[in-house]
Amino acid sequence: MKPNFSLQGRVALVTGAGRGIGLGIAQALASAGAAVAIQDIDLDVAKAEADKFNAVDSRAIALGGDIRDPNLAAHWIDRTIEQLGGLHILVNNAAIQSQQPWLEVKLELMEEQFRANLFTPIVLCQRAVPIFRQQKFGRIVNVGSIQQRSGNSGMLPYSLTKSALATMTKALARTTVKEGITVNLIAPGFFRTLRNQSSFETEEKAKRSDEWVPMGRAGEPEDVAGLALLLCSDAGSYITGQSIFVDGGMSA
Repeated sequence: MKPNFSLQGRVALVTGAGRGIGLGIAQALASAGAAVAIQDIDLDVAKAEADKFNAVDSRAIALGGDIRDPNLAAHWIDRTIEQLGGLHILVNNAAIQSQQPWLEVKLELMEEQFRANLFTPIVLCQRAVPIFRQQKFGRIVNVGSIQQRSGNSGMLPYSLTKSALATMTKALARTTVKEGITVNLIAPGFFRTLRNQSSFETEEKAKRSDEWVPMGRAGEPEDVAGLALLLCSDAGSYITGQSIFVDGGMSA
């Protein structure tokens, strides 16, 4: 039997989808037929990407707002349903990150990252799951990080939030396992994204950065996109509660 990767008739909400990994995931879902709500802190960026989707006969809308405010979760889901006709897929991709020696980390910085990287995804899931239960279908993909395993001492709050997100993924997967809902986490390694752009400013820096990865190159958004499509489609319906590392062998 041929695996079914089609997302025709499905609607996805992807946070942090104006660029980088989030945009790559949104593009993959749209290419399989899904209508996509592109959420980004920069509404103009989200609108520009949504326009590109709509120009090639995909259906997309743009949503603005700061993921540090969990109260926006209901608005994003309501707007997605109102404008695209439903919700079947939730991708919690957006996150914030800062570097600081862990003995100097301020409580305010911890709280900010927990609100953005954990509390907002939790509230989005709480809003989405009742919808998924009613229709007996739902896909949740959380985007973690290799830092959830390695515990980077210079990014303590970020590492903690991603570890907690992985735990939440397992707990929610067990809760929904018999209801047609899957919940998984993708953990990227070192990627060529805006967040890491300083590592690729010169040819020498880029070469050094690529050599840091066992596979010999940093990741690109499309390296995550295919896995996300699998997890969101019927082809991935038997996979739930998993943290899958996409890191060119860094966690091997």
